[in-house]
Amino acid sequence: MKEVIAIIVFCVVLFIYLHVCFHLKKVDDLEIYEICQPSKDKLEEVCDLRQPVVTEFINDNLTNSCNFNNIKANYSAHDIKIRNIKEYDDETELYVPLAINESVELFKKDKDAKYISEHNSDFLEESGLIKYYRNGDMFLRPSMVSSCSYDILFASLNAETPLRYDLNYRNYFIVTHGKVIIRLLPPKSTKYLYAVNDYDNFEFMSPVNVWNVQTQYRADFDKLRTVDVTLIPGQMIHIPAYWWYSIKFVKSNTSLCVFKYKTYMNTLSISNHLVMSLLQRQNTKRVIAKKMKIMDKVETMETPTHNSVIEDGNIDVSIDIVDNRAKSEVNTS
Repeated sequence: MKEVIAIIVFCVVLFIYLHVCFHLKKVDDLEIYEICQPSKDKLEEVCDLRQPVVTEFINDNLTNSCNFNNIKANYSAHDIKIRNIKEYDDETELYVPLAINESVELFKKDKDAKYISEHNSDFLEESGLIKYYRNGDMFLRPSMVSSCSYDILFASLNAETPLRYDLNYRNYFIVTHGKVIIRLLPPKSTKYLYAVNDYDNFEFMSPVNVWNVQTQYRADFDKLRTVDVTLIPGQMIHIPAYWWYSIKFVKSNTSLCVFKYKTYMNTLSISNHLVMSLLQRQNTKRVIAKKMKIMDKVETMETPTHNSVIEDGNIDVSIDIVDNRAKSEVNTS
């Protein structure tokens, strides 16, 4: 009986080990595969080669419903999340909710190409657009899926996403309107990219701007090779786990649909990162507004009104809220 149990345990451990090794496998060949109208089995086979894959994705419902113009016309009151890619502070919130009609104006007036919108799964749920993702899901979804993540991206003209990589088993990006250029680097580039693991936002990124490399990173970046992929509506790319990528929105009103999948064994293989993220989120306190600096010579300054306090060129209204709450507590007592 003990021998049988030992054999079963050995087989289970071997099974898990082989699958974890499969999901941790990396391929560093700087090649892009392109296939035309593949079957589901063929797509799975090519994606398992751990190389970026470009193919056609024809889904009229997704293309017509989840594009920038349709969303702007029919869902302008909903909120999407805005991110300033020129500023990164690990103590403040990374995303700010903003109504779509206001976001459109923000993108138009953004001359510095610094605003993008991502992590919009809540918007997809509230608007009901997620049903179009799920309808086209059967072709993309791998077997033994443990979790699915859907997103839609917008950005100012010529804005770029941070350079980063994903840990998911499958990462599909589909253009529904406009045009994007994706710059890719293989996993072996990590040692020259000064990787930052942001477990609070579960983002694995690099401070290097691959579109305009900063002077302090130029010496190391010159050792790397990149490849660019251009996508137009109806095209899709799969970016394997651990491949670095940055997306540039080269046309106005571009919209990009994102499908990401984790399988059970994929989740097990990245469990160390998931545990770190869980612990980090429990021990991180986000700052919503900037803290007011106390000046040395308060008596020489003009006393500010309760409605606003000017701090570093910004108007901070938080003191008014605190003051009103204090007054109400005194009146109550």
